[in-house]
Amino acid sequence: MFSFLNRDLDNYSPPKEREIMPLGKLLAYAQPHIVPYVVYGVCTAVLGKIINPYQAYIFAFLLTLLVIGIYYVKGDYPELTFKGLKFRDWLLAFAVGVVGIVLWILPYHFAWKVMFARIPILGNDNIYLSLTYGFQFAEDAFHKASGALVMLPTEYPEAAYSKEVLADGAAKLKDFFSLSCDANFLAGFLTFVRIAGASLMVPLFEELFSRSALTRFCVAEKYKEVPVGYYTKKSFLIAIGFFILSHPWWFVALIWGGLIFFLYYYKKSLPLCIFAHGVSNLLLGLYVIATGNYYLW
Repeated sequence: MFSFLNRDLDNYSPPKEREIMPLGKLLAYAQPHIVPYVVYGVCTAVLGKIINPYQAYIFAFLLTLLVIGIYYVKGDYPELTFKGLKFRDWLLAFAVGVVGIVLWILPYHFAWKVMFARIPILGNDNIYLSLTYGFQFAEDAFHKASGALVMLPTEYPEAAYSKEVLADGAAKLKDFFSLSCDANFLAGFLTFVRIAGASLMVPLFEELFSRSALTRFCVAEKYKEVPVGYYTKKSFLIAIGFFILSHPWWFVALIWGGLIFFLYYYKKSLPLCIFAHGVSNLLLGLYVIATGNYYLW
């Protein structure tokens, strides 16, 4: 099925039996694709709980790019090649990024209550089949529609990068360094870092891990020997499943992820996927700033 996606890759055949590498050897082999993801996660999920999330994002931005840069200089990312790419390829990637993020935003822009609705399963009000997951609304944040099973939220979820969190981060940054500049300037700086990180750094480590490493690892243990863009049904389902589960917006992540995988398998180029991802994240950041819908961050 979809074997045509492996056009021009006839010279590669996956191993008939999967070689199982010892865990330590596998981690050492895959560290260029794993370590940046871990560094980002530690900075945002752990450090972000200790200090202001915007301040933690500065560390995430710098350290993740530093780690990727070190591995790149060592030659660990041969898939980051621009060979054979033409202007129309970049236009296609740009279009995928734009269309993808429009489809990501529209459901939340026009029907946020539906997107955050929870539906009790088998009459149990404590179990929900939701279009999104990961947010714990307070009990009084819901009301049950008359005669319906859907529990609709009456307010937006609390955002990790809200205006209040931004103002707090700017104030703390100003006090810690005893800066004389205006707090609004620091807030603008933190916002710039947040958007730059989402547009430049996040696409790099996510695409290197999920598109480049994970999809190929599902084909063979020594995934670096698998051509970029090599398709198997199992690798596609596992990789897109991972992407969906790593984002709280699983409904729109499925749509956006499908578009990126189309680009990945069609053009067999990781830089194009990174570019499309960056375009999407940049537009999302600008949308969040313009509309104040920080819960999408």
